[in-house]
Amino acid sequence: MRSRIALLSSEPLRPAMAGIALRYYELARRLPRAGIEVVLLTPGDPAEVPEIPAEVRRFERGKLAELLADCDGAVAQGQLANDLLLELPELPTAIDLYDPWLVENLYYAESLGLDPYRNDHATWVLQMSRGDFFLCSSAEQKLYYQGFMTALGRVNPQRMAADPDLNGLIAAVPFGVPEELPDHRPVLPPRRRGEPRLLFGGLYDWYDPWTLLKALALLDERSWSLLLVRNPNPESTPQRLFGQVESWCRKRGWWGTRVQPMDWVPVERRYDLLRDVDGLVATHRPSLEASLSLRTRFLDALVAGCPSVTSEGGAISRLLAASGAGWVIPEGDVEAATLALDELLTGGESVAAKRRAGYDLARSFEWSRVLAPLIEFCRNPVTDETKERFAFRPATVAPQKAPAERLLRWLRAARRLRNTRGPAG
Repeated sequence: MRSRIALLSSEPLRPAMAGIALRYYELARRLPRAGIEVVLLTPGDPAEVPEIPAEVRRFERGKLAELLADCDGAVAQGQLANDLLLELPELPTAIDLYDPWLVENLYYAESLGLDPYRNDHATWVLQMSRGDFFLCSSAEQKLYYQGFMTALGRVNPQRMAADPDLNGLIAAVPFGVPEELPDHRPVLPPRRRGEPRLLFGGLYDWYDPWTLLKALALLDERSWSLLLVRNPNPESTPQRLFGQVESWCRKRGWWGTRVQPMDWVPVERRYDLLRDVDGLVATHRPSLEASLSLRTRFLDALVAGCPSVTSEGGAISRLLAASGAGWVIPEGDVEAATLALDELLTGGESVAAKRRAGYDLARSFEWSRVLAPLIEFCRNPVTDETKERFAFRPATVAPQKAPAERLLRWLRAARRLRNTRGPAG
């Protein structure tokens, strides 16, 4: 008998989507090929979901028992996983920790205050104490989450006796790549003759565009253009860094010419975009976020034959360096970035060799391979009996808002309101 599994994505699925929404779109497409019936719950409009071989239902808080009455288990991510665990605690649930969003959201504490941190930390405590199986992206993430789970009692004598490597508790299920790409249909307009195009992609606060921009300034006499992508969910993802980069580039006369903003392309055209450019260049700052993240954009670039430049730190940098599939530079090293970009812009056999190495590396991330642990759970979704005996949920403790913080947030809110209303008179 085939299992029926619910997929709960915290981001709405629609023609132009990024990150988590794209991951759940792919899961909804791939799991049925392994004989798993899928019910997709989206917080958005079901009519906006691109065609998938799954039933699509709109997420409704308080109605999950009714919505998922015909499901044998679930895979859930983000805040929606909280609702699932609280409303249906008996349903076997895989918690998807691919995106370490608690760590990412620490970057927004200055503008959003401590409330998001309190919520995120309480969410991780709830999810890692009550989930039955967990997904992560890499060996680095697995070790990190195992530490969190050890503190919550999920790594315990009974669990270790039956599952000493803990692969039955948490497994790496990274983003995957297709076995074959669709035929290339250019998504960008024809380039100016002899002008290499570089893609940064979405620009989030943990990235380091400044090292790249300073390196490109040193190559100002060379022909190049750089593409930055606006986030499709600006209401939930602050774009402070994007605004700073735009201001910096405008002062140099680059914005709209050498540095060009663009909107997110439809999901089925993302590989066309990567084949329309000559390189993916996304440098980041040294941080816990960099150490934990597996950059989806780089996996897509590898399989599309798009050579990449990135900073040291994290799983993708480790893989690129070990395979010779890209340029990995010391964090913040403008000279190293300049040398890498010069080689990339020049082209030739060294760049072709990195393309080939990248494609070979991408083959290890084919969806049919990376989904194996999740497919095993979906075929036999069971609860982890050890959590009832050992797991606990400590309270999340964070300092109360200081008067200065409250005043600062009030002033920011007043400024936003004033800007919205426009000048008086």
